[in-house]
Amino acid sequence: MSSMHAIGTKLNTGKVVATVKLDDSLHPETPVEMRCRPSSELLFRMTLLLILILFAIIPWSIPILHNARTWTLVMAVLFLGTVFGPAFFAFNGFVQISLDRLLWVAVIGVAVFRVLTGENKLPRVTRTDGVVLGLVAITLLSCLRFGMFGDGQPPIARWLFYMALPCSLYAVMRTATFTRQDIHRMVTALIAMGAYLAFTGVMEMLDLRALVFPRFINDPEVWEFYGRGRGPLLNPAGNGILLTLALAACASRFLDSGRHGKAWYALLALLMLAGCYSTLTRSVWLGAIAALGWIGMIYVPRRVRIVALAGVVVFSGAMAMGLKDQMMSMKRDKALSAADAAKSVELRPLLALVAYEMFLDRPLGGHGYGNYFDAAEPYHAIRRHGVPLENARPYMQHNVFLSTLVDLGLFGFSMHLLMLIGLFCLAWQLASAKHADATGSQMRATLWDPIAEDHRRTIGILMLGLLSGYVCNGMFHEVGIIHMVHMYLFAMAGVLVTLHQTAESTVANPMPRWNPFLRWTPTVGAAHEAAYGGKTPLHG
Repeated sequence: MSSMHAIGTKLNTGKVVATVKLDDSLHPETPVEMRCRPSSELLFRMTLLLILILFAIIPWSIPILHNARTWTLVMAVLFLGTVFGPAFFAFNGFVQISLDRLLWVAVIGVAVFRVLTGENKLPRVTRTDGVVLGLVAITLLSCLRFGMFGDGQPPIARWLFYMALPCSLYAVMRTATFTRQDIHRMVTALIAMGAYLAFTGVMEMLDLRALVFPRFINDPEVWEFYGRGRGPLLNPAGNGILLTLALAACASRFLDSGRHGKAWYALLALLMLAGCYSTLTRSVWLGAIAALGWIGMIYVPRRVRIVALAGVVVFSGAMAMGLKDQMMSMKRDKALSAADAAKSVELRPLLALVAYEMFLDRPLGGHGYGNYFDAAEPYHAIRRHGVPLENARPYMQHNVFLSTLVDLGLFGFSMHLLMLIGLFCLAWQLASAKHADATGSQMRATLWDPIAEDHRRTIGILMLGLLSGYVCNGMFHEVGIIHMVHMYLFAMAGVLVTLHQTAESTVANPMPRWNPFLRWTPTVGAAHEAAYGGKTPLHG
């Protein structure tokens, strides 16, 4: 072996990694600084290479970024982060740098430039804007109060990637303008992404690894959830949330299509349902069912909604009681036995008890955003409940709402819940409304023809699907720290609030009822007044 160390790079399961072979002549007692020198040198060289690549890309990317629509840049960040995110390629340092985050920097720069030059206008601030900003501000204050850095992942890094970046996409979408064709193209892109995720998940479940792309999904060393449809996010719950969003997009296009279009989108919907099943995650199944249920309630009469809801509850309860043992002990991961799967279900009550005890001590401000493991340590020794809480020691909360309650207290929990409820109300209003500028049901949308597609209703349906997946999965998983989940939630929320604001300016009476058991329709006079330039029609 040569005394010189070798430094190189290789491709491992589709992910670019760095390999460093240290000098064998170094004695085990050599100081750490000398033994780590090759890796430090490699990090410096790779950083320098990244800077050179950026300088080469910037001149070519400026015309593209300048001419692209704002929403297309945001969707590019979302799709790039989904397929080629940090699991595919990243520079690890104080802040992890990946391809989608580099593009995010460019998108924010373009958005700020367009606002400063007057190309994009700052919107009127709404209550939803205040709630979103309030939630992000509370999490930041929690980091500052309880410490921005910890032994594991720094809380400030968690705030940056799972709160600040998503909120920035929300802000960018709020400054954007949307046409009917823009929303049509957005829906088409989401359907294409959902078809890819569904196909990849099914191939993972069937163990047809040659058809799975990118290749890092096949890495058995990342053993968690291996054998399930975890997708490029490497998490079946996160993959299921995106599939639920795409399923809602497919359902909205199905309802606006003609006979041949309905057949095509029905096949795509079946593919996405197969992708949801391939996750082998019960909460994903519930999210998909809830999304289709909310969409169905929009198009059925009021009496049928109540009967259908009661039937779903009774049928679901009967199914759950009959298949309880099989569902609870279902083998899912290749590295997880059926007995271990049953134990994972028994773990959730223990985590709920830990969250309850922590909430009693700090009910208002919580224990600090991102500080759960440090703060929960003494609570695992409590014995008065008669259950072994120490079994939950290695695990974080498996419920996004309990996690928010423990970390941020009632202040942060209220803001989080208020944001979700507010988004649901706005989504229901847009999805169930007949807008004055809709072209009518006699026209049918096709894959490339957006003429008959009511773009506001479409966004409402998409948000209902996304919220269904987020809440159903959030009841059993901490979806707030799953890569890209909040990015999609906040970005789509920005589109929703923007279109709802334009709908209020179109319809003269902007105070619809949001009750899901009532269909809101603008009054005939208001609709005609908006459609015919303020001329009030005669009523017979």
